[in-house]
Formats: sequence, C-alpha cells, structure tokens
Amino acid sequence: MSLLALGVAIAHLVAPDLKIDNVTVALLVIAVVPWLRELFTSIELPGGLRVEFRDVEQRIEAAEAMADAALVGGGAGSGDADDPAALEDVRRLAAEYLAVRADMRAGSARTQRMNGIFARLVRATQRLAAPDLAAWLASPDGGLRLAAYARLYAVPDAAALRPLADAVTDEPLAFGQYWGIRALDKVVDLVGPDEVPPQVVRRLEDCRPNGADRAHLLDRLIAKIHALT
Repeated sequence: MSLLALGVAIAHLVAPDLKIDNVTVALLVIAVVPWLRELFTSIELPGGLRVEFRDVEQRIEAAEAMADAALVGGGAGSGDADDPAALEDVRRLAAEYLAVRADMRAGSARTQRMNGIFARLVRATQRLAAPDLAAWLASPDGGLRLAAYARLYAVPDAAALRPLADAVTDEPLAFGQYWGIRALDKVVDLVGPDEVPPQVVRRLEDCRPNGADRAHLLDRLIAKIHALT
C-alpha cells in the first residue's frame, strides 16, 4: 500500500499541468502512515479525514483474556486419577493436528482448524492427573509437543520451566511455537520472573522466531523477565 501510494503521488506530480495539491499531499501521507505508529496515536489528512492508531497491546491482551476464558475456563482441571479415555483422546488429537498441517494449505482456514484442535487438547490434557510432560516436550512428534503446550497453558507447572523453554526455542512448527511461548509465559508467571534462571533467559534471547506474532510474544516475555531481575 505504501509503494502504491507513492507511485500514484509521483505520477500525479509528473503529469502535465499538475501541481502539488491536497491530493498529492494526502497520497504522500498515506504512504508514510504505516511507519508512524511509534510516533503518533492519530493523524489528520487533508479534507478532515482522521486516521486513528489503536492501542495494539490492549487489543492483544483483550484477545488473550478471551482465549483464557474459552480454553482454560472450559477445562475440567487435573484430578487425582486419569480419565481412562483421556490419553487416547490426546493421542488422537495430536495425530489430527499433524494431519491438518500436512493436508491443508497454510492460511487462516488451517489456523482456525488447528486452534480448534488446540482447544480440545487443553480440555483433554486436563483430564490427566500427571501426564508425562518431559517425554512429550522432548518428543519428535509435533502433536505430542502441542499437547504438552496445551497442558502447561491450562495448568502451569514450575518443574517444566527448563524443558518447556528448550522445547519452545527448538520448536520447528510455527503454530506449536506460538502456543509454546504462550504456555511459557504462564509458567514464568507461576515461577516468578525474577526466579527464571539466567541460562533460560539466554536461551530465550538467542531464539529468533520468523513470525512477527511469535517474535512479539517472545520479546514481551523477555522484557517481563528483565523488568523484575
């Protein structure tokens, strides 16, 4: 959009008998608007058109609160004994996740399907009293790793901090890494940001996710840890 607006502005300038007017100014402003987020909360264009920059952080936090209510609130919680069918359900959902990844083209439809599977994994893993999270986190099976992230997202466990950090930083699947970071954030809150070992912090700092959403979540988590250390 920025390049298109600049191109139209230049064409408007070089065309015969045209001068710099409100149209040109408006197009130039539109071109640079995406780069002004950090400097302005709003900007007014010629003709009275006003562009508002919303607080992205507040929207993310609101979405996360809704996700917590929908995912964790609907879970049964870990009890003293396993639901006999729970482990079978977890393995079935883990396999379904991998099948969806393999069979569907990357995009919003696939992400929506995988989010639905994750929500069901959250509920299924809460029916297990003591799942083998260490084995799941170290598993070559991306579905079982996602199951571990789902469990720790719903039921954070301080003992899982290091293996979870290791799994998240090595996670090759973008969707799994996203939810792994979200789960890690909850475990860090449980442990206390000031109690996170320096080795874990360095591991997180050395991780460079490709996706903007994952990079944002990880940067926010690291900032939270540093703020209290």
